[in-house]
Amino acid sequence: MKTIKEKKACQRLRKSAKTRRLTQRKPSSGPVCRLCFQEPGDPDKLGEFLQKDNLSVHYFCLILSSKLPQRGQSNRGFHGFLPEDIKKEVARASRKVCFVCKKKGAAIKCQKDQCLKNFHLPCGQERGCLSQFFGEYKSFCEKHRPTQDIQQGNVGEESCVLCCEELSQASVENIQSPCCSQTVYHRTCIQKYAYTSAKHFFKCPHCNNREEFPQEMLRMGIHIPDRDAAWELEPGAFSELYQRYQHCDAPVCLHEQGRDSFEDEGRWSRILCATCGSHGTHRDCSFLRSNNKKWECEECAPSAEATGPHPGYHIALSHHVSLGSSWL
Repeated sequence: MKTIKEKKACQRLRKSAKTRRLTQRKPSSGPVCRLCFQEPGDPDKLGEFLQKDNLSVHYFCLILSSKLPQRGQSNRGFHGFLPEDIKKEVARASRKVCFVCKKKGAAIKCQKDQCLKNFHLPCGQERGCLSQFFGEYKSFCEKHRPTQDIQQGNVGEESCVLCCEELSQASVENIQSPCCSQTVYHRTCIQKYAYTSAKHFFKCPHCNNREEFPQEMLRMGIHIPDRDAAWELEPGAFSELYQRYQHCDAPVCLHEQGRDSFEDEGRWSRILCATCGSHGTHRDCSFLRSNNKKWECEECAPSAEATGPHPGYHIALSHHVSLGSSWL
């Protein structure tokens, strides 16, 4: 077992290693965010990368910048953030030094009273800072961020409900449900779940709570997009619902061109089950008159044992046998 001094030494080494990675990044040849000087990166962590009129920024850097007002309508500038205001914020941030990478341009400040720490969004994320995506969009350094009282026993014995993997020993990488107090998740798993389900479908995965759970996740820095769920935004996600059934399910199909061929009207027009709409027939194959628009499939109609087969079924079958079964 490591002593307390050895554990603190390991933590200092990890922090210094992260700082070296941040300060030794090679300059990018492509567009970078004017508020954090990083490339587009992961949109789940930094938001959409916005570019317009030789100005490029991460969406999260915009909404989390400490002194940047949103004075325009949503269709102006960058989601209501005007280019002239962004440039003023860049000039202000150029005088602020990031406490992580020690470079200037840190537009985000810890909102704890009397805390003077400023940081770039990517630097703060690597160091354990937290940003809230509601209300005043506050950010906090790793010492003043909101915390939860997660019992160590839950971490050591339980696994994440969403991925079924072991929980991290680092408390900042886990997040506890407010409604199911014994349930702990990986922060990354909850964030992915929030991006997929979005605001209208986001709820506790364990008990379906829609009130306490979203509020606590917002307090703990989870970004919940205000849009439709991801599965509703996929192109053609529900296209199959707009396709009508195209198959004749009659016991014997009389159409020479087969069960999947239909005409717009007449003997070989398509009639769908009036109850389920999931089965169909040619008009002639079920002996329907031209003025009869209602038909039910075998699954929805009364059982054959009770009603017996249609009187024309045996005639159709003998007629079909005489013609051959190549088009059945």
